[in-house]
Amino acid sequence: MSTDAPELRMRRRTLRVLGTLRPIKAGYQARPVTVAGLVGLVVAGVVVLLVTAPLAQQVSWLPFVAVPAVVVGGPVIHLMVTAGAAAWYGYGAGYPMLSIADGEIRGRLRGVWADELAGADPEDPDWWDVRLPARALTGVRVERDRPGSPILVLDVPPSVAEALTAHDDTRKLAEHWRSRVNSPAAWQVGLYEGRFRRERRLRMLLEALAAAGAPRP
Repeated sequence: MSTDAPELRMRRRTLRVLGTLRPIKAGYQARPVTVAGLVGLVVAGVVVLLVTAPLAQQVSWLPFVAVPAVVVGGPVIHLMVTAGAAAWYGYGAGYPMLSIADGEIRGRLRGVWADELAGADPEDPDWWDVRLPARALTGVRVERDRPGSPILVLDVPPSVAEALTAHDDTRKLAEHWRSRVNSPAAWQVGLYEGRFRRERRLRMLLEALAAAGAPRP
């Protein structure tokens, strides 16, 4: 689909690469083998320290470089790759998470995880968590003073809000957004797009919402 379509999907290439390198399945938690691997790196760092300490008289800086490289470098790289991959899948893995077309708003809060990619189909009605006419919105807001800004907030009717907070698959995210921005339906535009494109994407979404009959922010 065209990049000019009034929709929101993850377009961060770096996160796409990390997601490819580190597939993360739904309900991911750090496994014992992962924790054991990180502990092993610390043990390896101690061994490196013992090996390089006698060489410190010839190369005084060697222990101070070798040990952090082993102890810190490995876990940091692992955590960065995991966090980036989790963001890629948690924000839809490149599939549309918000769309405005034909006067209708369709939105998804749930992520699209590695073990769900084979069945991912935005044309399936069950794909969307929110689906309602744009005119049914009671408000449209933009939050700019929070992480991931700008955040597009849609004030949905009480029945839609109740459905989002009642469903097991969306309850956690819906309650998170309601506690942060007083609405269970919100999307972090600043995370879906790079720094130089997020404002353009936001304007595009706001214009599409207004054209569909939604209140102006």
